[in-house]
Amino acid sequence: MYDIHRGATRAGRLPPWLLAATLVAGVGSLAPRSAEAGGVIFNSADPAFQTVALGVNDTGNLNFVSSDLFTANGSGGAVGLAARFPDGNFYDATSPGCLCEGWGLALTFDGVRVSGFASIDNGGSSNLTGGTFGSTTTSATSFVGLSNAPVTITHAYGVSLAPGVFQGNITIRNTGSTVLGDLVYRRAMDWDVPPTDFNEYVSHYGVSANLESNGGNVRFASNNGFALVDPQIDAGAIDAATFDTVNTDFLDFGPRDHGSVFDFAFGNLAPGESRTFNIFYGVAPNEAAADAAIAILQPNVWSYGQSTLNLDTGGGEGGGCEPECPTLSALEVPAGDSGTLGPAPNNDGFTFIFAFGGVGGVEPGLTPETPVLPFVPAPGQFVFPAPVPRRWYDPPFAEGFEYSLEDGEFTGVAIPDGFGSLILEVGGFTALLDPLVEYRFADFGLDDVGTFRIRGLSPLLDLADPGIFTAFPTFLDFEGDGPLTMTAIVVAPVPVPAALPLLVSGIALVGLRRRRRLH
Repeated sequence: MYDIHRGATRAGRLPPWLLAATLVAGVGSLAPRSAEAGGVIFNSADPAFQTVALGVNDTGNLNFVSSDLFTANGSGGAVGLAARFPDGNFYDATSPGCLCEGWGLALTFDGVRVSGFASIDNGGSSNLTGGTFGSTTTSATSFVGLSNAPVTITHAYGVSLAPGVFQGNITIRNTGSTVLGDLVYRRAMDWDVPPTDFNEYVSHYGVSANLESNGGNVRFASNNGFALVDPQIDAGAIDAATFDTVNTDFLDFGPRDHGSVFDFAFGNLAPGESRTFNIFYGVAPNEAAADAAIAILQPNVWSYGQSTLNLDTGGGEGGGCEPECPTLSALEVPAGDSGTLGPAPNNDGFTFIFAFGGVGGVEPGLTPETPVLPFVPAPGQFVFPAPVPRRWYDPPFAEGFEYSLEDGEFTGVAIPDGFGSLILEVGGFTALLDPLVEYRFADFGLDDVGTFRIRGLSPLLDLADPGIFTAFPTFLDFEGDGPLTMTAIVVAPVPVPAALPLLVSGIALVGLRRRRRLH
């Protein structure tokens, strides 16, 4: 069994919201990459349950390289997205052959089109400055800025609500005094799906429905995982003469060496404003399990990477495993839907996932139906590492939650419709919250609220119910940087009386009118 360890980093000071145990400071524009400037995170803090690993560089792109890291299929000391196969070894799905994964941001500043980007083999890194990086066993956060525009980019990665899938929360913030025009974020990655590296089937879903022309944020999509990550350069497509993968959905194209590239257009960004969205990277034991993960996470756009599972020849010309393919009897059942080219992939084999949420024209958190999703570092604990005020935040369902803000204070709260009235607890103070009404803590005579509870949710609802995707979104307003943590209360809920008195220092608050209805 191979071990993957987190790499060392250089020392520096972290902002309070950064969930980090180690960090690296000073990402210089056009500076050469240094080894071990990043880390590897896992889907569990317990080594016995670590089955998926994500290697994150200090600039937020994947394929972290370190001298003490390796996977069984010849990744060359790099970890991108690795899964532990039945033989006990980790096999990587993005790093063999080419460290081709990365991101780029282009925008118009003072009438000039500029960009910054980060990868290892998709064009390198350029026009990035400053920044910090930190990681724990299950989370990693990169914070950088562009050297040619007043903008910062946060990539925060952690364990998602879906088993085996990591979630990345991406936040782009305008730190200047003028509008930044036509923001375009690119993400490119080359699938090298084991056990038949360099020969995989790729599928795209949700692209057509979320094109800009249809009200979404997708400006460009194709199977060219080798595209340069600078959004100012045309991404192109692989084997375009054989099959068209540009700006369309497609099923099981392959087998060949390819991946996915997506450009998302987010329009203009006013001074002080930010735009957030999600990236998901993960693996499932088969396509049905991948579909189940998609149903939980509800992304707008996603890509599947699947191997050819040609265990006798190692994947055909140009592919294979190093030193040899593992024996994976559970993956050898020939099954699956019809492919576009060549035989269909075996849908009983591992399916790797690359997905995006919040790119369907609506930013996550603006409505209860499209809430910000949490990281899940431990059972019953849900973390939002870089929260934005006045958004809906959604943990899975429980009987109640304790909300805490590490840096800052809460100023307002609201609950969604469909749960009735619930109990707010702040220390010894209690109040009854009606749905879709924004309550201000100052109106209750409360200040410096860093922690509070909401109690009384129905125990009959359960996240295991396949119909519950946004279990209990909560609207939160606050001052400060976070991180925001919601901890499930699993004891029996407090009964809600028919008429709960709202008392502060013995004064009834029935006459309070400084509340705002949320629409």
